[in-house]
Amino acid sequence: MRRLYGASPWHLLAVLAGLLLSAYVVSRLADNPSLLRIAVWFVGAAIVWDLVAGPLIALVDRLLRPLRSRPRRVSLLNHVRVPALLSGLLLVVWTPVIFQRSEQTFRLKAGLTQDPYLERWLAISAVLVLLSAVVYALRLARAGRAG
Repeated sequence: MRRLYGASPWHLLAVLAGLLLSAYVVSRLADNPSLLRIAVWFVGAAIVWDLVAGPLIALVDRLLRPLRSRPRRVSLLNHVRVPALLSGLLLVVWTPVIFQRSEQTFRLKAGLTQDPYLERWLAISAVLVLLSAVVYALRLARAGRAG
């Protein structure tokens, strides 16, 4: 199988499951009157990712490279990367409510206000950074004892 396909059967199964899920989603959206808006948003997101977000993430990652440590020490790089990427992902997903850009629609659909979302995003980001710092400190302590 690996010689014919180039990967394990599990990979093929995962790809087929992804295609089936995509086909199901498209079938559910086929009669949706806002299908064109969804398609434009999807293509726009792909273009923004390829032309803006991807290169920006690569640039930030290159700027963070000095945080790598020598082979025997614990690297700080991933302890900065992970909370930054998770916080950024939350920001991208929840931007309209964090910055209160859809107040009327949100109130109409959810019956709630958008007021607490900025504070919640900041709190979640702070917790992510704190957890990462604790894990880094624990790894440093363990490496100090082992070294």
